[in-house]
Order: sequence, then structure tokens, then C-alpha cells
Amino acid sequence: MVKVFIILFLYVSVLVYVPKVFAESTAECGNRYLTLVNPIRSRNLWSDKSLKPIQDQYKLVKENGLAATWLVQYEVLSDQELIKEIKNFDQRQEVGVFLEVSKIFGDDSRVIYPYDAEWYKPKAIFLSGYSQSERRRLIDNLFEKFRSEFNYYPKSVGAWWIDSYSLNYLKEKYNIKAAMIVADQRITDNYGVWGQWWGIPYYPSKANILTPASNLKNKQDVAIIQWAQRDPILAYGSDSSFSLQANDYTLLGQNTDYFKKLVNLYLDCENQLGQVTVGLETGMESTRFLPEYENQLKALAQIGNLKDVTMNEFADRFSKVYPTFPKKATLSYGDSVWELTTGSRLNNKLGDLVKYDQDRSFKDYFLADKSNFLDRQLVSELAGKVKESYFPWFIVASLVLLFFSYRKKILKVWVASSLISIAAFGLILRSDYQYGWVVYYGAVVPKIVPVQVAIVVSSFAFIWLLTGLSRLKYLGNRNFLMLLVLSFGLDELLNILRVSLIEGRYYFGFMLDSLRFIGITFSKPFEFIFVNKDFPAYQAVALLKFDFTKIWDNLAFTFILYPLAHILVAILLGIFIYRFPIKMRIIIFCLLGILLALYINDILRADPRIIRPFN
Repeated sequence: MVKVFIILFLYVSVLVYVPKVFAESTAECGNRYLTLVNPIRSRNLWSDKSLKPIQDQYKLVKENGLAATWLVQYEVLSDQELIKEIKNFDQRQEVGVFLEVSKIFGDDSRVIYPYDAEWYKPKAIFLSGYSQSERRRLIDNLFEKFRSEFNYYPKSVGAWWIDSYSLNYLKEKYNIKAAMIVADQRITDNYGVWGQWWGIPYYPSKANILTPASNLKNKQDVAIIQWAQRDPILAYGSDSSFSLQANDYTLLGQNTDYFKKLVNLYLDCENQLGQVTVGLETGMESTRFLPEYENQLKALAQIGNLKDVTMNEFADRFSKVYPTFPKKATLSYGDSVWELTTGSRLNNKLGDLVKYDQDRSFKDYFLADKSNFLDRQLVSELAGKVKESYFPWFIVASLVLLFFSYRKKILKVWVASSLISIAAFGLILRSDYQYGWVVYYGAVVPKIVPVQVAIVVSSFAFIWLLTGLSRLKYLGNRNFLMLLVLSFGLDELLNILRVSLIEGRYYFGFMLDSLRFIGITFSKPFEFIFVNKDFPAYQAVALLKFDFTKIWDNLAFTFILYPLAHILVAILLGIFIYRFPIKMRIIIFCLLGILLALYINDILRADPRIIRPFN
């Protein structure tokens, strides 16, 4: 009888105690937030391709009176049946975008999608797998398509990984307010992300999304929240499945009580603000794990003083609690304590120490990452202040030469030399130091700053010398300077010229963008056919073209042969052009001028080619 009484007492105690702890753990805390986020991919990836998965998921959200953010992938915006369902959500629901790239998304954005990769590979699915210019095209296309459906630009974005270049572009052009990336994990799904604040929201540095900002100059004003916040101890190793995600912990044999324990940790009152991100991938995880999702929402709805907000709303609340940025946070579990500051994160029990450098980025800020494993780990060995600073002294040199030219009444020399400096060496003039790297757009040269100044000064001296050679038939001709400048316009034609043999037919023409080819095709016997079409990505990249990197990889070619080639071209142009009638000459000059403008525009918008660390 005594044993029965003891067992009954313990059972009742558990029933009363556990919900009480869970429900009242935040009762005396303000600023405790639930951010419910549900990513929606294309229905082609859903296990149940009907509307039932999203209807069931939204029904649970609405029944529990919760706000949620629904992040839609690009294809979803073309699925009118699905979009209609989303537009019928109540006004407490926010719609944002899920920044995952697909083949259709890439093709529509005129970007080469890696045809040899599975859809979930990091080089295919993340923006970091593409060049800077390609990322801008992808983002612009996605946001314009979103606006065409919803009549506004989204304020919240998410993906398991967002590179800092893309994040900065999203903020500067579209003024997003909140972004979600995956919480720390070592190797899950071939994605390795490591070093950010352990599950706690923060403002990132402009250089690195994993680095919490420590000063207003480098602060990116976007609130970062984390998907699948982890168990502060069990998830530290290689198994990241100990998380808030229903599809994670249930497969480990855990239940809703484990979920409640993790929620309690993240909503603990030791910090000025507490936040949890909960959600399921609609149509994929939601179909199988909806019952546990329901348990989660019911449990969350019972927590006192927990405010459910969208990502956009959370960013507003976050900014009010932290007008600048949070300087420190703590996450405790027994004797395991995560000490998080803007200078480092530390867990003595686990032996974890990551030092933060505000001015150091990952390589993917500049270059496309074409690897099959996403390796984004902050390591203390790379931390340290970057001593190098860059200033474009060549601009100062150019202004001094402008003043000199004005006094000497040789402004045409300055104009011609400036245009030639940009056309011939513009990629070198664009090279600089950024976020811990030497960034080269063209040739790799030692001591960037002196070389840039030398280019401007020597170009001016060379053109001034040519103007004094009045006895030479071509070089001393004032029109030769114009032809020399215009000759670089022909490089634009070389840039887009394509030649190839495909399935027994020869192709000759120009690429108007990454996929669009316009030209002619023929085979023997010669039957010419006009072509204006998109090539598949695997064919578009296989078309033969003039490879300028062969020039930039050789300094002798860059500084000697390349300029000399254009001098010869200018001489040939001078010989032949003046044999044409005046009207024809004007047309040729105009065409060369247009090509030159396009070529200079390409230089000014070129992507980084090579980067090297300072240290």
C-alpha cells in the first residue's frame, strides 16, 4: 500500500511539476518570443503534391492562434493554386522568401545552373554557389516576381546558408529586416556551419554573417535567427539532430517533453531577450511529422508571457530591446555555460572557443563556391585584426594630372589616357583590399597601390608622348588617339563571340547573356540557318570563346602584348576606315563607341577573379 502511494505521489508530482515549469518559466520575463517559420518549396518536392499539407499545417497554426512566417521558394510564386491558398491566410501570417536556387530559378534569371549536381548540393542550392553578379540577378528576379504576386517586397528571408555579400545586397537594395540561417552543425546534409552565437539572435557583421557585430560601422542591420536551435550539449558533436525540430528529435526517440526542455533553456530569464524558432518544411517534413508539430504548437500556446511574432515583427522588437546590438548573452545547462560576447563565444566545459573578427569574411563573399561540401567554420586561428588598409591613390594621381593638363591645355591627353587606363587596365584599378583579402579582378600584381598609380601616370606619359610625334603618319595623327581608345570596344565582341561544333553542325555567333545565343549554324554542304535561342546550361558553357584569363594570368601579356595589340589594331583601323565615305566612317565610329561603353561597363561590373589572404 505504501509503495502504491509513493508511485501515485511521484506520478502526480510529475504531471503537475513539468507543465508548471514549462508554462511559468517565462511568467516573470518580458521579451520572450516565438518565431514560427515554415519554408515552402516547390510541390515537385512534396511527398503529397496536393494542397493538403499546407492546409493541414496552416489549420494547426490558426487553431492555436499563432502568427507565422511562410518562406516561399521561387517556383511557388508560379504555382497559382498554391499562391491562392497562401493569400487566403489570415493577417497574422507573413510571407517571405526562401533563398534556394533551382534549375527553373537559374534559367529564368539567366544564370548557369550546375547541371551535374543534385538539387540539394550547396553549389547548386545556395546563392554562394554563384558569382556576385549572378547572385544579384537571382535576387532581383526573385524579389520582382514576389512583388508581382504580392505588390510589395518581402522583409524576411531564409535559407540554411546565406553568404554575407548576398545579405548585404538584400539589405541595401530591398531593406530586408530579418534573415534565418541554420544553427551550428558540423556535417549535416553536407552543410558545415560553425561559430555563430549558440542559438541566440544577433546582428551580424557586414563581413561575416556568423560574426556578431561589435560596432555600428560594421553592423548589418538585419536580425539573424536560427533554424533548428540545438541542444547546448548533445548537439555539440557531429550529431546536430538534438534540436527543436520535430523531425530531428523524434527520430532519436525523444518526445514533446524534450522539446519543452529545450524551449525552457532558450527562453530562460538570464538574458534580456529570449527567442525560439519552430517550424516544419511544408509538404516535406510536415506530412510525416505533423502530429508532433501539433504537440509543439499546443505546448507553445500554453506558455505564459510568450509573444508569437513573425520574423518581420521580431526584427522590430529586437531593435527596440537592442537599439545598437546585444553585447553579450548566456545559455546555461547545468555546469555547461555558453558565454557569448561580440568578441568571442566560450564554453569551458566543451572546450569551445571562437574569437570573432569583425573585418574578416569567408571566401564566398567574393567567389562562387563550387564544392560539394559547404564549409563555413569560424576558427580562432584566423582571428586577428587586419592591418592593411586600402585607399585608391591612383584617383589622386589622376586628379593631379587633370590639373596639370588644364594648365598645359592638353585636356585631350588626360581624357584619352584616362579612358585607356580604364579600358586596358581597369580590372587592375578595381583590385583592392576587402575584409581580410587581397581581391583581384584581373591580373595578380604585387603591391596593388603603387602599380595602380604607375598605370595612371605611365598611360598619361605615353599618350602625351604620342601627341608629340607629329611627323609619324599614324601615331602622330590626332585621330589615332581616338582610334586607340575605340579599339578596346572590339574586346566586347571578343567577350561575347562563340564558336562551336554541336551534333555535326557549326555554330558561329554571340552570347547575349549566359544562355541566349544569336548567330548562324551550318553544316556541309553549306546550309546557313539563323539561330536565336537559349542553349541548355551544359551546352552554353561548352561553346568555345576567347579566354581573357590567359592574358590576366601572364603579366607580360597584361602589360606589354595586350596594349601593343591594340596599338596595331588602331593603326589598321586608321588605314582602312579612312577609305570609306564619311557617313560610313561616322557609323563605324558610333558602333565602336557603343562597344567601348559596353566594355567599360563590363569592367566596372566585373566579378572578383582571385582572392588571397593578407596573412
